[in-house]
Amino acid sequence: MKNLYQTVMHDAAGAPYLPQLILRDALIPELLGDDRGAIGYWAGKSLARKFPLGNPTDAATFFQQVGFGDLTLLNQTAEMTSWQLSGEPVKLRKQVKADNDFTLEAGFLAEMMAQQLGVNAEAEMTETTRKLRDHVVTFNVYTDPNDVIPDYDAPQPLKLITPTTDADQDQ
Repeated sequence: MKNLYQTVMHDAAGAPYLPQLILRDALIPELLGDDRGAIGYWAGKSLARKFPLGNPTDAATFFQQVGFGDLTLLNQTAEMTSWQLSGEPVKLRKQVKADNDFTLEAGFLAEMMAQQLGVNAEAEMTETTRKLRDHVVTFNVYTDPNDVIPDYDAPQPLKLITPTTDADQDQ
């Protein structure tokens, strides 16, 4: 692993992400050891239950607001939804350690899709093209329309707060 502090602070846009990256990539892996991937995935699912999102646009906004990165919906079918995560936090985490895990985000996406569709869902990181590998992570969320969650009661989606711009205030 490259020196996290040096890598982040040498990037002009990196400083705001230093606290999150110290926790996620220095402290938590040491505390959790070999179980960090499974616990990270579970933690992501737990966070999605606490912060339910109603649609892909809200998911993209929320991911930016919490510092996960820029989330883009790539493709969606009845059985699979592909997402791409990019942006400064992803790039920095990849620079520090190329094989950094993104299980927290994967778990969040799996639970979010389960809530939105009312079916069980699981997510995994998938291979990203060589050209994008240094700054992008791709996830596939697998769903089975026949694997309905029994007695499912959809949560009330979180009402996101987005900063207003000067243009919004003028209207």
